[in-house]
Amino acid sequence: MLGELYEKQKSYGQRLTEMMKSLQSEVDTTIPIRPEALGRPCRSAYLVSEGVVVVFDSSGAMTSKPLYTLPSESIISIIQECTPELQRLLSEKRRSEGSKVKSMERVLKELKKAQATFKQTKRDDTAGDEDEEETSPSVDPRAQKEAAEVVAPTRASRDSFAFRGSFGEKTDVTAVSP
Repeated sequence: MLGELYEKQKSYGQRLTEMMKSLQSEVDTTIPIRPEALGRPCRSAYLVSEGVVVVFDSSGAMTSKPLYTLPSESIISIIQECTPELQRLLSEKRRSEGSKVKSMERVLKELKKAQATFKQTKRDDTAGDEDEEETSPSVDPRAQKEAAEVVAPTRASRDSFAFRGSFGEKTDVTAVSP
């Protein structure tokens, strides 16, 4: 009967350690532990990645042990000590990631608007070209030439906004020819 309780205690300690490891991996940081939480005198203690407890004793010597190998009382005490900090770090990271996603959504929305405007302008230009072709047989050649000169700068100015290059380098816009 006592052996079963020890096995359960060990099993629960390992499960708690695994849960702490997965939570800590989300924030990827070392969490300080108050020496009183360990139940023994030491200068400082930390819960580092992979559920390892690092302890610096009074003389400065360092020892490290996996959390699940510590006594049950120490495991519970360390988890109680680290949980509020983990919660704070996780909510901070969630807010940070959420704001990044919102920013990206706004940029994507603006780009979609710009793309729709560009497509509409292109449709309008092609529709205008078709109208000119339908009416051009009755127009004299000099008028056609003047109309082509009026349409050409519009296309050239629109083409000048086309992206040429990469986001990492600066180029002189005036040096780029359409």
